[in-house]
Amino acid sequence: MYALQQAKKEALTALKKHIGKSFTVNGDMLSAPPKVEYGDLSFPCFQLAKGMGRNPAEIAIEIAAKIGPSLLISRIHAVGPYVNFVFDTDAFAAHAVKDVLTQKTRYGKGATGKGKRVMVEYANLNTHKDVHIGHVRNFTVGQSAVEILRANGYEVIPVSYINDLGNNVAKCIWGLVHIYPDVEPEGDKLSFLDTAYVEAVAAVEDDNAKRAEVSQIQRELENMEGPHVALWKKTHKWSMDGLKEVFAEFNLELDKIYLEHDFIEESHEIVKKLLTGGIAKMSEGAAIVDLEAEKMGVNLLRKTDGTLLYNAKDLALALHKESDYRADRSMYVIDVRQALAMKQLAATLRKMGFAREVVHLGYDFVTLPEGAMSSRKGTAIRWSLVRDTMMEKLVEAIRSRHTDWKEKQIQKTAKALLFASIKFGMLKQDPDKVITFSMEEAMASEGFTGPYVMYTVARISSILKKAPVKPAKEMAHIGHALERDLVMAIARYPEVVLQAGLQLKASVIAQYAFDVAQTYARYYEFVRVIAEDDMPGTSERLALCSAVRQVLTNALGLLGIAAIEEM
Repeated sequence: MYALQQAKKEALTALKKHIGKSFTVNGDMLSAPPKVEYGDLSFPCFQLAKGMGRNPAEIAIEIAAKIGPSLLISRIHAVGPYVNFVFDTDAFAAHAVKDVLTQKTRYGKGATGKGKRVMVEYANLNTHKDVHIGHVRNFTVGQSAVEILRANGYEVIPVSYINDLGNNVAKCIWGLVHIYPDVEPEGDKLSFLDTAYVEAVAAVEDDNAKRAEVSQIQRELENMEGPHVALWKKTHKWSMDGLKEVFAEFNLELDKIYLEHDFIEESHEIVKKLLTGGIAKMSEGAAIVDLEAEKMGVNLLRKTDGTLLYNAKDLALALHKESDYRADRSMYVIDVRQALAMKQLAATLRKMGFAREVVHLGYDFVTLPEGAMSSRKGTAIRWSLVRDTMMEKLVEAIRSRHTDWKEKQIQKTAKALLFASIKFGMLKQDPDKVITFSMEEAMASEGFTGPYVMYTVARISSILKKAPVKPAKEMAHIGHALERDLVMAIARYPEVVLQAGLQLKASVIAQYAFDVAQTYARYYEFVRVIAEDDMPGTSERLALCSAVRQVLTNALGLLGIAAIEEM
């Protein structure tokens, strides 16, 4: 049992013993006192006093007087209506630091999800379009959700669903035929396809004849017949090769990649069954599911021209995923603009007898300091441009600091800092808030950034590497108030992991990592870690440093960030 859990258990056991069975005490009633000098845990007596018809302050005094010290608790006292528990500093530190040093990467993991299977669907990109900075938020939110759920004991199945048909793909094919006929790009094929798409959007927008041509291409592709299928297959491979390269860059480990075109026939069959079964109906030539009674409007499955909407294909995908994995919960990482569509999907699945839990993990826009982006208008900032710009600046900065480093080490470090900057920058805010992403701010080595947390890990690694003695296996004595702050910080980590799992917010982890890094910076400033005249104390302080490094490494890992030892 983790140190903080053990201390809470001791406090709860004592409270239950002296309060009796007339009042139920649980862990949620214990919290940090309003002032740190009061202690480490606090139990409010308001609810208890209300049931007894007595003064809560008097009850707090009585309870505190009855409870004696335990393994991790040295003192109990009342302040007003609160019973406060003060930890035995040395015993608690020894327990907490030993937890970290013995469990290493397992430290902080819980079991709330044990025996439960969750599918997380993310990285749902379109073929025939480039990857832009907005997609990166999807990657980071999805990847962190996978890691946080796993840390809470869930069996997680990460998958992706690639939209490789639809109107946007048909527009790109139209652009290739009419704007770039027989062009073979020499460089970035994703970028070329994106350009063809953007120019096609502009060309067909106000031209009904051209829009009809696009619709015809879409029908051909859905039926996999006609003169444009060969070009689609060729460019489809370009797209998938490019997308998989980006997935590899972000280290997205996907158990399966589903492709939209594999579900066309099945989707048509589902629409027919829904119509026959009365779940769907025809309305002005279109197939719909009427959800007005549930205040969700109309779920449009098939347009009047016979082409399918994403909503119909999502039904086929959901049933296919159920057949493949039978997950207890199916989670979709999709932007907030799709909130209604997700509700319609879940409602339609329920009408079809689908009993699994459907969860929408939404995230909001990514904008740049220059303003909003639009892939249709060609104003979206491509990931490749952001990556190359940031890499250039990071390489230059590292090269100037480390003139003795070889180029391979410079590039490796710059890449690690690039993804720390990007991922931390995307995850430090709650997913339902708009992000204004600044490359300069994300790369800063000071402030609420990934590089700042990474620097703390690197600093500790340097200290441990140069130390004249090895870290102790535990920390038996606390010699400074800042050491106590660090111990309390690392002891909180398992609860932070649990909180992040319950709320599905990686921002909880990012904020925690930043707070620990700041606490360590104060510690490093005022406490001499290595003291030549105190080797036993040095060894214990190194143990604390090592524990802090491990916790920060674990926390970064939940954000999809790999820590490095030099930077």
